[in-house]
Amino acid sequence: MPLPQGFREWLAKESQLWQEQGIIQPGQRDQILSRYPEEEGGIGRMAFVLRTFGVLLLGAALLLVIGHNWDDLSRTGRLLTVIAGLCGLQGVGLWYLHRDSRQGSVLGALAGCIMFGAAIALTGQIYHLDAHQPDAFLAWCIGSLPFAILLDSSLLYVGSLLLACCWLGAETTHSFGSSWHGLTSDPRPLFFLLIAPAAVAAYRRFRPLLAGAVAWSLVFAWISREDLSAQYMMLPLIIASLHAVGDARARGWRFIGGVGATIATIAIGEIRDPMTSHLFRTDSLACWLILGGAAGALGLAIRSRQFLRIWPAGIALTILLIGLGYELAGKGHDLFQVLMIATGNVATLILSVWLIRLGLTEGRLRPYVYGSLVFLTWLIVRYVDISKDLGMLTMAGFFALLGVILFVLARVWKTQREAYQPEVSPDYRPAWLESAIAFVTPHRRSLLWTAVVLQVATIGWMVWHHQQPGDSGERIVLRCRPVDPRDLLKGEYVILRYDFSNATEAQHRALLAEFKSLHPGPKDSGSGEAQLWNLPADSTVFVPLTRTPEGTVTAGDPTLTRPSQGLYLQGLTRYTELRFGIEAYYVKEGDGKKWEDLARKGELAAEIGVLPDGRAGLVSLKAVPKVVRTTIDFRTLEGFSLAANRAQPKSVKFASNRTQSLVISDARTFAQDFQPAPLNGQNAIAPDFTKEVVLSYALTEKFGEMWVNFVTVEHVGPLLIATVKTHYDKPKTPGSIQQAAIIVRRAGIETVEFREPSGQLIHREAVK
Repeated sequence: MPLPQGFREWLAKESQLWQEQGIIQPGQRDQILSRYPEEEGGIGRMAFVLRTFGVLLLGAALLLVIGHNWDDLSRTGRLLTVIAGLCGLQGVGLWYLHRDSRQGSVLGALAGCIMFGAAIALTGQIYHLDAHQPDAFLAWCIGSLPFAILLDSSLLYVGSLLLACCWLGAETTHSFGSSWHGLTSDPRPLFFLLIAPAAVAAYRRFRPLLAGAVAWSLVFAWISREDLSAQYMMLPLIIASLHAVGDARARGWRFIGGVGATIATIAIGEIRDPMTSHLFRTDSLACWLILGGAAGALGLAIRSRQFLRIWPAGIALTILLIGLGYELAGKGHDLFQVLMIATGNVATLILSVWLIRLGLTEGRLRPYVYGSLVFLTWLIVRYVDISKDLGMLTMAGFFALLGVILFVLARVWKTQREAYQPEVSPDYRPAWLESAIAFVTPHRRSLLWTAVVLQVATIGWMVWHHQQPGDSGERIVLRCRPVDPRDLLKGEYVILRYDFSNATEAQHRALLAEFKSLHPGPKDSGSGEAQLWNLPADSTVFVPLTRTPEGTVTAGDPTLTRPSQGLYLQGLTRYTELRFGIEAYYVKEGDGKKWEDLARKGELAAEIGVLPDGRAGLVSLKAVPKVVRTTIDFRTLEGFSLAANRAQPKSVKFASNRTQSLVISDARTFAQDFQPAPLNGQNAIAPDFTKEVVLSYALTEKFGEMWVNFVTVEHVGPLLIATVKTHYDKPKTPGSIQQAAIIVRRAGIETVEFREPSGQLIHREAVK
């Protein structure tokens, strides 16, 4: 096995001493050195780096050539081009492997894996896929990992780490605003499995740079919708404590762990407003595993009798135990909160001292500087925390103190270095792992061919799965809702939105209630506003469809229960957005503006293929005649207001927690919900409900200066569309719940829709 130049020189010197001391025989030294030759350095490494950039540039050139001719190819031609490119590039890598050229096989596999990612994207473009985008990164990462493992290439391992981080970042951002419940929907356990092969490779052979890349990848595990993921911030510090003093592979873990621990401890130790949310999630198995890992790391550090290993494990375990205590028993207890603040501050100071001593022990400046910076950061943050009542002279003294501290630290570094610890970097080669590698190595070529076949099969499955709606699905036409032109055209695809793309708050509340009835659990706590967004991301949702005489379809209210009959769409939830995989249509270069103009005019429709199970696929875009809307007259309801004792009328259909949308079609309901409020001494005259209906829209709470009014009322067949505008300025009637109510003729009206001026649906209600 080739060794790095520095390590090979160390082995040569040490083996010479072994020979002189009689530990080994002269011939044995030569055998050892021949078994571990020196890695190609200098020119060889530079050539490999240049070839790597060459592969990336050639791959980019190939993709640009494909993109230039993409519009001229049929769907079959596009698919054949994608698969041929994937097989060709992977075949080059396998050909180099057959010739025992390691660099050629690695670079060929790199090009092939890049093409695999491009094939996923291009296949998605062919079928206009836009459902759950993080899945593309996940498939790309999983499909590329076998090549990194079988070729044991640091370059390919780094590529897999980048893909895993991209997937976790996209998945976390995609799921923002939805609750995660333990391992069922937290993506981080799967992320740890994706980066595990790179971590094993970094320790099986001495690869400090790869170990550092694995450590940096854990930064993405800190991303969360929670206020503070302290348990994941402590994980690198726990791993750092497992390394012997002097192990170069620990440096990345120490740096990332130091950053995470500094952030967590300073936030926890804030005096005025400590960060106390989710220090430890008792409902997550991963957090309990991290706690157990911290305890185990502390035990191993104590057994090693290396005190510089005990410190980081002790810091991590202490913070996790404080978080656990707060979650289980400390909430609402002032004494426990004081203890937590004190522990956070002490932990920050211990962290800085540990890094300073580590730098002195290893004779390295960076840990010493990091520890000094941690201390200065803590000092500055704590000063800002309590400086509101201090004057300029105190501030001047504080800055002078900082200057003196810097001089003292410089003096300590110059004169007080501790006994130097030699670099210790043992390989991690357990018998079971070496046995598995020895078993796999003779079959490496066949396994790589299998990996290529699996990549091609993945593309084939995508083609088969997404071809079905267009080939055998029932064809429907959906009108596209006008959207902001700045967002409609993005790259070379058109963003499509429909009336049912965004659930109203009333619909979202109904979905949440349905979810709770289907998944009963502990009684919820907190306000209704906080509970509103607790519907997990990517919950399966169904939207029933009804055909109209014009040939298009209209959508009903979304539900989590699959309809037993009729036509419907099957999709996924994300916040208040509903996605069905029909939200993006890729067009020829330069054609986007045409479709954009049609959408803005309300003349754009999408032809969709829908399978009996609700899966849908885009077939084409088409121009359709604009829906003729007839503007009708309406008059303001005068002399009446919402009854004071009926602030939330039973007949009201809530559009949200802040607004009420109401359609009143009978005198009894009107009398329940409204009370006379004579204007200028004139008696209030109730509407004639045999010929008229009342539309009411009200703000249930005051948020600053706001008021509402009806802008237009339009008639489309049996549908009445009322456009309501909210004004964010001084209300016309200060001190009251802002409400607008109008009277319209009821002839031919079956359904009323309340919409915003942008066209966004607020609420839909049938006229009784």
